[in-house]
Amino acid sequence: MRKKRAMSEETAKIERNVKFRAIKVWRKVGLKSEPRVVNLAEFHPFMSLGKRKQPSPEVEARCDPSELQILAKELGEGFILTYEEREGKKTTPQPKLTIKVHEEDKYEKLMVYAVVRQSMRNPLRANRLKDVVKDLGAYEAHFWASIFKEIFSRTQNRLELFRPARAFKTLYHLE
Repeated sequence: MRKKRAMSEETAKIERNVKFRAIKVWRKVGLKSEPRVVNLAEFHPFMSLGKRKQPSPEVEARCDPSELQILAKELGEGFILTYEEREGKKTTPQPKLTIKVHEEDKYEKLMVYAVVRQSMRNPLRANRLKDVVKDLGAYEAHFWASIFKEIFSRTQNRLELFRPARAFKTLYHLE
């Protein structure tokens, strides 16, 4: 009984955040290269005890903030959405969205959605992906999230996540 209580107190001290940042990528169009802004979702688990925070994210994926925000609302309660205004170097202030997640299984479902969504182009399949992720059990979500975390921690390259994302799409008939 005491071990369960201690475990629940420890899990309550972990704060899970999904932060978004914009990066500029160059896309080749014909003979010219053009800059394009891409939003990256960064998944951070923080310990709330000290001021020391983990500098690098667990997983990083290209994802539209509005899609994750809609999925978070559809998953139910347990999320806090915060907006902050930040100054860009040469641009107007941009709203910065942070999603704070209190439950680990919902955090992992958001992670699975973001990683698999970055490898999909068709919006109709993205809607099917949303339904599949909402119906995932806690063990399935944990399994896929741990695979994505392990590969990203080894490579620190979000493009390496495309292969396990393809396995997810094949298993759940999203291709």
